Amino acid sequence: MSAAMLALSRLTPGALAQTDAAAADGLRVLGPRAARTFSAIAERITFSGDPAVPRFGDTGALRTVDAALLQLPADVPQQFSIALTLFDYGPPLFVGKPATFAGLAPVWQDLYLQAWSESRFQTCRLTFEAFKNLSMLGYYSQDATWGAIHYQGPWVVRPRRVLPT
Repeated sequence: MSAAMLALSRLTPGALAQTDAAAADGLRVLGPRAARTFSAIAERITFSGDPAVPRFGDTGALRTVDAALLQLPADVPQQFSIALTLFDYGPPLFVGKPATFAGLAPVWQDLYLQAWSESRFQTCRLTFEAFKNLSMLGYYSQDATWGAIHYQGPWVVRPRRVLPT
């Protein structure tokens, strides 16, 4: 009930008039809300605290994750979107904070992620693992992140594969 009230409170004329930012970024699987939620999750999962390391949102990682989801069976992206929605509106139940995940302070976001990773419910743990794996896939596939982990790149230069649009 509180999650529904929170969702209704976020509906403002400005939010309703927003353009489809996800479509403008070339995303084909993730919708605008799912893209925002996943970006917030991935920011916390990949955050190192080092100012020299690029943040998730400063790379093309979200487009990489979207391309990976595009290659999966049709029901998987739909399930992923449902999982993102449940995750986004779960803080009142998991950490007792009346906010969406993106609306939490970073400390509470970390506690919320930890609650999902250590949950007694296998579905929550598997969902967290999916978020973590996709975050890492998208983030560390970006050339800009390689220096931070002392990776010089592949020995044999291979052309980047471009997915059809």
